[in-house]
Amino acid sequence: MRIAILGAGNTGTCAALELARRGHRVELYDEAAAPVSRASFHNEGKVHLGILYAKDPSLRTAALMIRGALMFAPLLDRWVGWNRDRVMLSTPFYYGVHAGTMVDPAGLKAHYARCRDIFDAERAAQGPDASYLGLDRSMAVDELSRAETDAMVTPEYFVTMFRTTERAVDPRTVARLLRAAALEHPRIAFVGEARVTSVGRLDGSGLRVAFRKDGGLHEERYDQVANTLWHGRLEIDATMGLRPDHPWMYRYKFANRVLVPLAPGDVPSITCVLGPFGDIVNYGANGLFLSWYPEGMIGTSHALRPPEWDRELTPERRHEVFRRSLAEWVKRCPALRALSFRERDVDPGGGVIFAWGDTDVDDHGSKLHERHELGVYSSGGYHTVNTGKYTMTPYMGLKTAERILGLS
Repeated sequence: MRIAILGAGNTGTCAALELARRGHRVELYDEAAAPVSRASFHNEGKVHLGILYAKDPSLRTAALMIRGALMFAPLLDRWVGWNRDRVMLSTPFYYGVHAGTMVDPAGLKAHYARCRDIFDAERAAQGPDASYLGLDRSMAVDELSRAETDAMVTPEYFVTMFRTTERAVDPRTVARLLRAAALEHPRIAFVGEARVTSVGRLDGSGLRVAFRKDGGLHEERYDQVANTLWHGRLEIDATMGLRPDHPWMYRYKFANRVLVPLAPGDVPSITCVLGPFGDIVNYGANGLFLSWYPEGMIGTSHALRPPEWDRELTPERRHEVFRRSLAEWVKRCPALRALSFRERDVDPGGGVIFAWGDTDVDDHGSKLHERHELGVYSSGGYHTVNTGKYTMTPYMGLKTAERILGLS
């Protein structure tokens, strides 16, 4: 059986590693020169426990994220080996409830209590050894006192703060581990700097993958094709006659990194909710992640394939966006004022975000507040995969491999 996976981000690379582990040969395509170099690399790496999704009263998003979170470490251990020191876990997140929040503190506390119940049930279902990132067998979310809140953030901006056990992994470290494993595996052939242009059915059986590489157009035949592309998935689906039956949105979000080592107490990891959005993530020796919405959200698109934002952004524009984002966070988190770095320490990267919905997160009714419509859709030997969030990438990689093998 010939298998092609289109897109070598986290999900596609994890799927390839699982298939190779089961004895199958895989050809893994990507536009980049190396696997896991784009959106999966430029990310905050948060392994969600459903806390963020208080605007989804069905709790389907929280339940799905918690399942993916509890499987995150075991699945990476299966493919690359899990070591908390290797992946560089962040400090635990504080959730800062911003003035003008869409959900009041009482509503948030009720949501967080439901997340804890879901966590306990999911952990029990996964077995006695299940834990979150090899650390926690329970989930905690505790409200800070007013004095504790005021000591951490600028009081005028925040209604209250919650201390949580949610963390991030450094996505760049995870990317390097997955990249090395894929490139070194004898059953995985990486086809880099290749832009897939279409997939079609062949007479009789099989699928044709057309792609551009080295200035020419090439074609290969496969029995199974998984489309795990991120910013080009819908475009390739359309060549197979598959179009979404509801609205979608692509956005480009800055994922700024400041590459200076930090002590745990230097800067807190904070997610700002539920109105203005942004994150600070302290990865310790691996530095700081910083994003602020809307300064760092520089483009939206409803096209089947979004613009090539990465190529359009000059270094000067990138640093300008970083400076504006930092300025907004400095107003809110005084500890950032003591952060010492040079311009060359800043990597103002970014990546495309895909989600169902046609209005942005500042709309109370936006579908972007829900991320449960994820999964693998199959048509014959063609499989298109919506991962949804970074948290879900190992789990969706496993599910993609199982679908290709007819196991789910």
